[in-house]
Amino acid sequence: MTVATLCLELLITNCTNQRAKRRCTRAILDKLHRHFNVAVAEMEDHDPGHARLAVVTVARTRHEARERLERVAEAVAAHPRAALLSQVITEV
Repeated sequence: MTVATLCLELLITNCTNQRAKRRCTRAILDKLHRHFNVAVAEMEDHDPGHARLAVVTVARTRHEARERLERVAEAVAAHPRAALLSQVITEV
């Protein structure tokens, strides 16, 4: 079994306050959890225009875990209100 994490840094467009940012990130978190069956959490970032997300998955092989997290990153990059600034995959 392999545990892998993905840290994403996003630029959230059209967010002027924390409430709008929270609404947008919550929609992204829920979609990722439902669609990819991964654990997702928002890491602390007080800037209204930026968000940092942590995604964790467990898979049988390293390849399967990395592939799933790469698909998650692609899905976030395709989101209309979020621009992917950076992504880092770490295997534990």
